[in-house]
Amino acid sequence: MSGRPTPGGRGPAQRDGASSWRLVRRLRRGEAGQSIGIVLGVCLVLTLGSMMLVQNTWQQYPIVTKDVVQHEAYRAMLSGVDEYLYKVNANADYAACSAKFYNSSGTLVGNSALTGASTVCAGLTFNTWISVPGTSSVNGPPSWFWLSPPSVNIATGNSTLLVVGSAGYPNTYNYQTATLTLQPLNSFLLNVLWINYNQIDPQLIPGDPACTYYWPSGSLVNNCLAVDFVSADSLSGNLFVNDSIFVCGTPTFKTAYTADPNEAFVSDCGGSGATITGHGAQYYQTLPTDDSALATVAANGGCLYEGPTTITLTGATMSVTSNATPTGLPAGAPGTSLSNDSLNDPANTANVCMPSSPGGSVNLPTNGVIFVENCDPATDSLCVSGNNPLANAGEPTLVSPQWEAGDAIVQGSITTPTTIGTANNVVIDGNLCYTDDVSGGTCTASPAAPSTNVLGLVALNYVELNHPVTGGGNNQSTCPAGLGNGAVTCDQQNPIVDAVILALNHSFLVNNWNKGSPLGSITLNGTIDQDWRGAVGTDNSGTIVTGYSKNYQYDSRLTYLSPPYYLNPGTSQWGFAAFTVLAGSCKVPTGSGLACPTPAGAYP
Repeated sequence: MSGRPTPGGRGPAQRDGASSWRLVRRLRRGEAGQSIGIVLGVCLVLTLGSMMLVQNTWQQYPIVTKDVVQHEAYRAMLSGVDEYLYKVNANADYAACSAKFYNSSGTLVGNSALTGASTVCAGLTFNTWISVPGTSSVNGPPSWFWLSPPSVNIATGNSTLLVVGSAGYPNTYNYQTATLTLQPLNSFLLNVLWINYNQIDPQLIPGDPACTYYWPSGSLVNNCLAVDFVSADSLSGNLFVNDSIFVCGTPTFKTAYTADPNEAFVSDCGGSGATITGHGAQYYQTLPTDDSALATVAANGGCLYEGPTTITLTGATMSVTSNATPTGLPAGAPGTSLSNDSLNDPANTANVCMPSSPGGSVNLPTNGVIFVENCDPATDSLCVSGNNPLANAGEPTLVSPQWEAGDAIVQGSITTPTTIGTANNVVIDGNLCYTDDVSGGTCTASPAAPSTNVLGLVALNYVELNHPVTGGGNNQSTCPAGLGNGAVTCDQQNPIVDAVILALNHSFLVNNWNKGSPLGSITLNGTIDQDWRGAVGTDNSGTIVTGYSKNYQYDSRLTYLSPPYYLNPGTSQWGFAAFTVLAGSCKVPTGSGLACPTPAGAYP
C-alpha cells in the first residue's frame, strides 16, 4: 500500500519537497524582515550619530564665540592702556587730568583742578565707553574700552588707574580689567638740577675753547672753567651731572648722580663734605637740541609771536608787547575767528594772542603753549632795529638779544599750566611765581598738591636772570618789591622763580654774574636743566662776592605734573610700574556709583 500513488499522482517524496519549499520561503521571508530591521537599525544609528554630531557642534559653537569675545575684550583693554600711555607721553600734563591726589599713607589730599572742562585735558575722556577703532558687528565682535580717573601718590609720583576692555554681542559680553600703575621717567622733571657739562659755557669765554668733559682725562681743556658748588649752596632735590661735580666747601645735596666713572667729586679747595650717591656711564643722558616742535603746538592751539616779546603773566591772563608780530586774522581763517594774530593756524580760533595795543591784556592760550620765533626783516616789515627791549639794559654782549631774535622777556604769576618756548633766549626780569603762593602781592611759599599751576621756560639758547650793570660794572638801582614791578633796567634783590627751566644748547645764568655787588640768593622752586653750567655769581672760598648764591628747592609735584608739552632727555615721560589683569571681570572704583553695563551704543 505504501507504494501506491496518492490522489493527484503525488507520492510521499513530492509531499516532502513541497514542505521544504514552503519552509525555505518562510525562512526567506524571515531573512527579509531581518534585513529591513538591520537597514532600519543602521539608518537609526546614522541618524542618531548625525544628531549627536550636530548637537556637539551647537554645544561647541558658543565656546568658540566666547573665546573670541574674551580675546577681543582683552585686546580692547590693551587698546585703552596704549591710548592712555600714548597721551601722557605726548603731553605729560595729562597725568594730572581729573586726578585724585593721595599722600604716602593713602589719605586724600585733594582733587586736581585740571578736569575734563580744562582745555589742557582736551582729548582725554574718563568713565565713558570708547569704541575701539576698526571693530564692529560686521568684522568681528564690537569692542570698547573704559578708563577710570587716575589716583596719584604725591610721595612717589606714581599714577594708578583702571582700564576695562569689553567685547561681544547681546548677552555675550566679556570684560577684561587691568590695574595700571605708571611711574615718572622724565629726568628733567625728577632733578632740581640737571647739567650736561659742569663748566662755563665756552661761548662766554674769550676765544671760545673746545671744552669737553673733565673726567676722561682728569683735567680741563685750556681756558675752560669749572663751576663749583659752594658752602652757601643748598639743593633740596636730586642733582644730575654728565660731567664731574666740582665742589668747594660743604654744599648741601640730597642725592647726586654723575656719569663720571672715576670721581665721586672733584674738590677745588682742599676737601669737601659732599657725597655722591651714584656715578658711572650708566647714568649718562642726552639733551634734545631743538624746541621747534613747541612752535607747531603754539600755532595750532596756543600763541605764536615773532621777535622780542615782553610778557607779564597775571593769573589766567598776560600783558603782551610784541612789536614785530603782525596782527590780523590768519590766512584762511573763518570770518568769525577770534584770533587776531596772523602767525597762528587758521583753525586756532579760540585764542586772541595780540592785544589791541602794546602792553594790553589777553587770555593765556587754551593749550597752554606760547612760543616766540625769530623775525625776518626780509619778510616782516615790522622786524626793525628799534624793537630790542634790552638794547640799553646793560646786557653782556654775548647773550644780549638782538632785535630780530626770538626772545621772551617774562615776569609775573600764573594760575594754569603754561609753557613758554623761544627760538633764542628767555629773560626773567622780575619775580615769577604761582598765584596760589602769592600773599600781599609777593611770592611767599613753594607750591604743594593739589595745586596744578606749573610754568615751563624752554629756550633754544639761554634762560637768563636779568642783572644789568652800569658802565663801571656796578649794580643798577634795585627793582621795587612785588609782582609785576621788575624791569630790564633794575636789579632784583633775592628773586623768586617758580619755574621748570630748560636751556637746550647753552645755560641758565645770571647776566653779568661776575660784576657788581652781591644781590642775595636766588630762590628757585622747580628744576633747572641745561647743556652748560651757568654761573649765577662768583665766590671767594665759598663766600659770594658778586651775583647770587643758590637756594634751589625741588618742586615735588613735578614727579607727576609737567608743563604742557615739556621736552625730555630721550626717555619716555611715563613707563610701567605695575600691571595687573583681573581676567574676565569688570572692576570699577569703590564708591564711584559706576557699573559695567552694555557699552554705550553697542545694541538697542
